[in-house]
Amino acid sequence: MNSSVHPTVVLLHGAGADCAGLSWKHVAPRLARKFAVLAPDLPGHGGTQELPRPTTEAYLDWLCRWMDGAGVERASLVGLSLGGALAVGYALRRPERVDRLVLVASYGLSPRVPYHGLLWFLLRSPLQRLLRAPGLRRGPGLWLSVRFLVGDPGSVDAELLGDVRAALRGTSPGLFWRWLQTEVGRARVRTYYGDRLRDLRCPVLLIHGDRDRLVPLAHAEQAARRIPQAQLVILRGCGHWPPRERPEGFWSALEAFLLDVHNFRR
Repeated sequence: MNSSVHPTVVLLHGAGADCAGLSWKHVAPRLARKFAVLAPDLPGHGGTQELPRPTTEAYLDWLCRWMDGAGVERASLVGLSLGGALAVGYALRRPERVDRLVLVASYGLSPRVPYHGLLWFLLRSPLQRLLRAPGLRRGPGLWLSVRFLVGDPGSVDAELLGDVRAALRGTSPGLFWRWLQTEVGRARVRTYYGDRLRDLRCPVLLIHGDRDRLVPLAHAEQAARRIPQAQLVILRGCGHWPPRERPEGFWSALEAFLLDVHNFRR
């Protein structure tokens, strides 16, 4: 793949009922005007086969194989939530193959998740069956789940709910909770890059909503201070899903960063 003609951008979606077509619906077509865009569906999402054990490390191993198979010699990575953690992991493992990173509401920046102790307990108790109840995947349960992700309830419209329902049909049932069981330890999460962020040598843009309930803004601010070449864009009133909740603000920050790499400064 000749990135000198068309710089390559790889879009990595998040966990749960997500897929490339859901989170990047309004981003990929615009990026494709100026970049070679690749947006894989992670294993177990978008109808792809699930991994034997869905750990973040296994997803990262899969991403390395996928990049090799797709012939991607060098690219910029844009990762949302779990996809952000995979982007960081890939950049640390193969720094010579990464132009720059965009971390969107990124996982891997916090040593603990909100309500960590309670979640750890629920994942190991019979009550976890309530979290996997089919009723949460439709009707009011679906609306509440999506509403928890966003900061502005007005962004939860019929289009978004329809897109989520379609993505659910291609997601392995219970996959999100199986992944969480591998991630959430008693004291901290398994994937935390805080101590390694200083090793990132490429320019990094963090895009974060100030109403993110899953990855508090304070963790993104701390990460931006640790990364040598970092810029943080805060989307006011936005939650954990900037590409769908604030598509114009997200696109504006993303385009400026990807096109202005030579003039990038802290």
